[in-house]
Amino acid sequence: MVPTRRKTDYGTVFLHMALVLSFVVLVATGFRIGADDPIAPWLQALDPVLPVQHLWFRHLVAGVVLMATLAAYAVYVTKARLTSRVQLDKARLVAMLRPGRSRFAAVNVLVYWVMMAGLLVEVVTGAMLFAESGRTILSIHLYVTFVCLAALAMHVALHAAYGGLGQLSRILRPAPLHIPADPPDLAELLAEHLAKTAPAATVTSGAEVPLVAPARPQTAEPEPDSDPSPPVRAVHALRPVASARPAEPPVRMVRVQANPFVSGLIVAAAVGSVAVGSEQLTRPTLHIVEIKREEAPLLDGDLSDPVWARSKPVSVLTTQGGDFGGSGQSLVEVRAVHDGEYAYLAIVWEDPTRSLKHQPLVKRGGRWQVAASRDDLLDETRYHDDKLAVLVTRPMMPLIGAAIHLARRPLASRPASSTGRGLHYTDGSIADLWLWRASHAGAIGYVENCHFGGPAPASGADGVLTKHYSGGFAADPGQVSHETNTVDMPLPNDGKGIVPRRLPRDTAAMARAMGRVADGPGESESENSRWWMTYAESLPYSTALDAMLPDGVVVPGILMADEIPDRRDSIRGAARWAAGRWTLEIVRRLHTGSDYDVPLKSGDMMWLAAFDHAEMRHTRHLRPFRLELE
Repeated sequence: MVPTRRKTDYGTVFLHMALVLSFVVLVATGFRIGADDPIAPWLQALDPVLPVQHLWFRHLVAGVVLMATLAAYAVYVTKARLTSRVQLDKARLVAMLRPGRSRFAAVNVLVYWVMMAGLLVEVVTGAMLFAESGRTILSIHLYVTFVCLAALAMHVALHAAYGGLGQLSRILRPAPLHIPADPPDLAELLAEHLAKTAPAATVTSGAEVPLVAPARPQTAEPEPDSDPSPPVRAVHALRPVASARPAEPPVRMVRVQANPFVSGLIVAAAVGSVAVGSEQLTRPTLHIVEIKREEAPLLDGDLSDPVWARSKPVSVLTTQGGDFGGSGQSLVEVRAVHDGEYAYLAIVWEDPTRSLKHQPLVKRGGRWQVAASRDDLLDETRYHDDKLAVLVTRPMMPLIGAAIHLARRPLASRPASSTGRGLHYTDGSIADLWLWRASHAGAIGYVENCHFGGPAPASGADGVLTKHYSGGFAADPGQVSHETNTVDMPLPNDGKGIVPRRLPRDTAAMARAMGRVADGPGESESENSRWWMTYAESLPYSTALDAMLPDGVVVPGILMADEIPDRRDSIRGAARWAAGRWTLEIVRRLHTGSDYDVPLKSGDMMWLAAFDHAEMRHTRHLRPFRLELE
């Protein structure tokens, strides 16, 4: 006789599948995000199998599904009276110490509770990260994931040890739910017993008969004209008399039992609705207060202008950046005003050091070298200047990630990213990017106007393959404000080297302009120093000029244009660093008329990212500020 294959109730099957699928999406997207974080770079080994697009959106949706499913599962198990499956009682604790199949089942219950506790921690820390918690919570969120993965693997292994493939496959075979009967109610049982054993009253069709006959008067003889009635017999009190009507059965209460699975789905829908609703209710809004044109603030990195007191600041803790004193995070505060034509922003962010040098050139042993802490100059994290990026988009998905694609090669038809970390690009829409650099032009009030667009071609107009492919990131069309002060130079025996593009006219004056030369990442450059030079104060490179410079001389790594004309789409700004904070004031037209700019109006979204002496590794925050022009 073929044994019947074991099945599982349909509610458990469905909820298990929802938990597994949401957990898989969470792990895949979370590992991809974590691989870009300095605390877990070894996750990059999983690059070929991890997702690339809309990572944060998928991660959060899966998190909401997981949270709602956990709530539904708790309701379902309770309503369906299945709690005995996961009850960690004395019998199971004893079974863990005994050999046999029962040990696997008992240990599996313990593993189940470890896994549930881990998932609850993931839900709580995920909600805290959604509310912009710091790196400590981020680390807990990541490492508890491995606890959940280990518990899941043990859960499957113990089921296999208990019943083999048949035990594992039963979760794929749904069956109707059979809810056990209610346990007997002692009060109802007692009432029913008394109803069956209690004496019943004797009744006739028309007259009421007493249970005991009344006493008859004692006389010598009957009255002459009376018709004496026959004597009435006494009825025994314990002897029931047949009733003319049959006794009615006892009335029992009928209980209405809601379907446990439907109850669980209702709770899941409620939890999901609360999560989505809370996101909408808590979206941060940056109110851009209207001012008179004559009240416009002076751009000097000082927030003492009276108009700034009229604008309510909003702040956000940005995380997953490089350094910032080892924390990788920076609290950013922004406020804004407008005069009908221009918008003015004041941005303050934490940065423990003033970093101005941008990969300067140093002469050692008669050769020039770029000061860098790593071979990949595009991902330099030490000899670099501080930066701040402002990203503005039209109303869209209110989460970061639409233009971020984390992978070595996000597009099969395009070159791999230069850093191996990923590319910025969109589906063709424009995301407006303002980039302030402490060294490049920050000191002279210039902010780079850039954008994210669709992926650029792999080669230029001349057909030459792009050396450093940057995806959809590009500067807006117009005059180039700066360039790198290095050129490649061939060396004997097919070697390669570099030389400065230009050398300073007055080396001593350039050294004074750069100020203190600090080598450590925790040291600040001198106030008002600059680590760039213009074309007017420099000369084209020549071997004769090079021979006049001794070893140890330092030359700025950036060449700035002598003059940067003001255009309609220009962005101006000035910053000042003091006591571990940068203060930056920016001005830009509300409507520039450029196809590469996003007009500033209500409903637009804004993100902020801070760089601490790093080329690529910036902080980020999940949800944008929603702009509201008053």
